[in-house]
Amino acid sequence: MKGLGYSAPTFLALLAAALGCFPRLTVPYAYAQTLRAPQPSPSPLSLAPGIVIDANNVEVYARYLPAAAQSAVRHGLKIHVVPTKRLDWSAGFTQATEKYSSQVGLDKNDYITNYVAGAPFPTVSLTDPKAAVKIAYNWHMGPFMPDDFSLEPWGSFAYSDAGAGGGIGPEDDYTFSCDRLDFLRFAHRTELDPRPELSNNSEGFEWKARCHQWTQNPMEGIGEGAGIWLRFTDPRRPDEYYNLEPTARRLRREVSGDATDENCRSCHQPYWAYALPKTEEFTYRLLGTASLLACLTSTGEPAGLASKDPSFTLTEEPFELRTAYIIEMTCNIPGYTNLRTIVYIDSEAYVWLAAEFFNQNERTEIAFPLWHSHPSPSGGIFST
Repeated sequence: MKGLGYSAPTFLALLAAALGCFPRLTVPYAYAQTLRAPQPSPSPLSLAPGIVIDANNVEVYARYLPAAAQSAVRHGLKIHVVPTKRLDWSAGFTQATEKYSSQVGLDKNDYITNYVAGAPFPTVSLTDPKAAVKIAYNWHMGPFMPDDFSLEPWGSFAYSDAGAGGGIGPEDDYTFSCDRLDFLRFAHRTELDPRPELSNNSEGFEWKARCHQWTQNPMEGIGEGAGIWLRFTDPRRPDEYYNLEPTARRLRREVSGDATDENCRSCHQPYWAYALPKTEEFTYRLLGTASLLACLTSTGEPAGLASKDPSFTLTEEPFELRTAYIIEMTCNIPGYTNLRTIVYIDSEAYVWLAAEFFNQNERTEIAFPLWHSHPSPSGGIFST
């Protein structure tokens, strides 16, 4: 699966963050529209396939664009509106959903029970008081989560508008890269045998990921050797991270929990591509739904970015109109309870389409991914 990199979702997310467009908000833009008087909006015909949104007309279509996408368009990204397409789940994921979903439930703590593989809650009613956490579990266990993959090399690359001559340039302080990244899912497997779980999983892993050798890592004390991430199926056991010190030849535990702390807000880019937040570490609230333009079939690699010596420029990418759930995530890890996130989750594909990150009521970062779709091994579509 070489080539399934993170540069597309990473790039425009961090670019938007670096541009400094962070007004104080208590609700996301799309949801705020429902709390105010109706705003002028383009007619349905004006969003017909073929329309190109750029810096000259972005205000007309602002209600359909996440805040980070608006910021990117103002700095040169062009959005080419294309027909909305159905993204079929893979045959393996569909079969697992049909086989196991009827037995899945939630306990008194809203922890998932009797889950094996596939979509935990294939139908969700917006009037269900548990709708938010069910949507969150569908996102965590979504249809576009591969069982195993290896990327060589791997990178989460950041850029901003502080490049040479006022162009787009790299942001080394937010760039992570290693020579090779391996990902192995132990439980909830739907595509590759053995399914649905590896037989040698006595420690209860959900997945493991390993960077074999860091080539760039701005986090102090985690810049050498290998990095190993562990996710457990036990809802009460947090994620773990270990750094392999090559000189001492031993593993050193560096981080416990997931990428929610203030020193790693940028980590949501690679973390949300395949290793989604541990659902049980957050409290969820459903704020509503929104119609958003989103890129699920990017054409470039890295998506949205073209080299123009000595810097880069933003390019044109296809976007389609999608329906998204608007979920508020409030962290319940001690020490991080002031952190919350508004995330827009596609109602069909269960991938994230946009996010807004807050410290209490101050919005500190905005992000959106550019996804690339390709056939899955068992039929249907993967999105990366």
